[in-house]
Amino acid sequence: MSNAAYLLALSRIEGVGAVTIKRLVDAVEHVGDIFADPSILEGVVPSLYKRVVSHLSLQHLLSDAQQEIAEAECKHIQTFGIGDEKYPSLLAECADPPPAFFYIGNTDALESHHKISIVGTRRASRYGLKVVELLLEDLAKQVPDLVVVSGLAFGIDVKAHKIALDLGLPTIAVLAHGLDRIYPSVHRSIAVEMLKKGGLISEYSWGSKVERHHFVERNRVVAGISEATLVVESAARGGSLLTAAMASGYGRDVFAVPGRITDPMSEGCNHIISTMQAIPVVNADNICSVLGWSSGKAFRAEATASLFASEDLPDDPVLRLILEEETIHFNELVVRLGISAPELSNRLFTLEFEGYISTLPGGLYTKA
Repeated sequence: MSNAAYLLALSRIEGVGAVTIKRLVDAVEHVGDIFADPSILEGVVPSLYKRVVSHLSLQHLLSDAQQEIAEAECKHIQTFGIGDEKYPSLLAECADPPPAFFYIGNTDALESHHKISIVGTRRASRYGLKVVELLLEDLAKQVPDLVVVSGLAFGIDVKAHKIALDLGLPTIAVLAHGLDRIYPSVHRSIAVEMLKKGGLISEYSWGSKVERHHFVERNRVVAGISEATLVVESAARGGSLLTAAMASGYGRDVFAVPGRITDPMSEGCNHIISTMQAIPVVNADNICSVLGWSSGKAFRAEATASLFASEDLPDDPVLRLILEEETIHFNELVVRLGISAPELSNRLFTLEFEGYISTLPGGLYTKA
């Protein structure tokens, strides 16, 4: 009988949650021993002991768990329990990890020591989506074995998965339902593509439907499986901030991308930055330096001062014209450069994000 089967059976006992089972795993030599002699729990986890001994169908639960795992294997789904070799060590350290979870995909991604969870609002702005793209491109250069974790939801989540795939990075989605479905369904093709180098995780049985409380439970796995959590965009309240709070509670680093103080979708990020619940991020170096990844360097004043040395400036006609005129209107840039407004908007956004230019009221742009 596998370790995962014992843990799966215990998790199916009504009223026995992840915290209780984690206490049990930490207290006994082998979780399977309690099925032979439940009395060993009496002095370890009394509350669990009462439930186990009063559960007349305990062996039936174990049989069901074993059958569930066998059926999952037929669908190329693997099951991992706390203590198994490929159960992520960081997740196992949490106070409330899933006792067992189902996984489909490439297990190498689970074992990476460079996992980062990226979360944010479902109603992502153009700014938020562009930030995900730029930060991941930068991170991929510095951390080639990076694994991106998120929840496959609309907005920031799915953008993180998409960009990771575009960059050839493994990406893992933590689902709030069984592996027999994808929610939202329009992300099915992305989920399938993720299986090549990454995968899908769920602690819910095959056939489990989408339930509101599952998303909260899912968020703790997103927070617990990675070395750090990055919040890109968030309103004043939302699941992203809950995930960030969970990550902080697990002792993980939390990063957030600042935004305009007038933007409701940046209110949450700005708040956790201003209250020192998160580390502000403007580039990959900010993340790498804190986590000790690659050759990332801390943000320093002298680095900022040298940013605008002439030899470091990108050879960009948009930037050259702004520097030449000092202050120039968007419409004049369109006319003088001979490019479309959407293309100009994209290039201006990139230059502003990289710190070369600033926006002024009335559609004006100037050097930073």
